[in-house]
Amino acid sequence: MRSFKMKLLNIKEKGFSLIEVVVALFILSISVITIYNLIISTSVSTFQLEQKYLAKEVANNRIALINTLEKPMKPINRKGEMVMGGQNWLWEEEINKNITNEFYDFTISVKLENKNEYTYITKGFIFDE
Repeated sequence: MRSFKMKLLNIKEKGFSLIEVVVALFILSISVITIYNLIISTSVSTFQLEQKYLAKEVANNRIALINTLEKPMKPINRKGEMVMGGQNWLWEEEINKNITNEFYDFTISVKLENKNEYTYITKGFIFDE
């Protein structure tokens, strides 16, 4: 009976010490913060990729129009807007004669309506027929 009472009173040897609990909580909190930062950076990166993709599609639409319906006959600068993905995109085209006069160089810049910097810029050539 006495050994049973000793085992009951010997509480110090059972469980974790305060330092062990604090260290475990510290490690857990560092892990949670790291995972949270990973989730935040992934969602920001996904948003930026979506914006770049939509801007590229606006530029591709402009290239298709330049090659078909709106073929340039002379150097020209054009501006316009297009709705893509529920957002208003502004595009600017700069079309110039190439040095050899066989091609037109074009630059298409695309940005969101209320932004100062361009989301996507592409350059290319069109054969002068």
